[in-house]
Amino acid sequence: MKRLLLFCVFAALLSCKKDKTPNNEQLIGKWEYRGSSCYCATPQNYNAVKPGNGNIIVFTATTYQRLNKDTLKKSGTYRTRRYDNAHEQIMFDNDTAANSITFFKIDGKILTFYGTVPLAADGPEDHYEKL
Repeated sequence: MKRLLLFCVFAALLSCKKDKTPNNEQLIGKWEYRGSSCYCATPQNYNAVKPGNGNIIVFTATTYQRLNKDTLKKSGTYRTRRYDNAHEQIMFDNDTAANSITFFKIDGKILTFYGTVPLAADGPEDHYEKL
């Protein structure tokens, strides 16, 4: 009887599958661009990164809008997925091309998009602050 119970517990543990879809609740809302960081040229227009610059991304549970000073520049759908235990990816408009799937992270009120590979030390990062 103990062996049967042990077998059932073991089978239950092996059948558990970790959900690879992250929760989008933290992503939902309005985010304003705050700048990029990389080994690249410094911005020529510092007003482009100040609060109130108007470069906004709005996320709902499944859609997004990119706005520039209240003018819609692009909209569509998005999906997120967990890449591994430390990285999450976002895919816009079901574009499955490898160079279209971007990594992202949320740390407090800061959303960071960072390239198509999770550990590119010199890759650009775009930072947004939640409004």
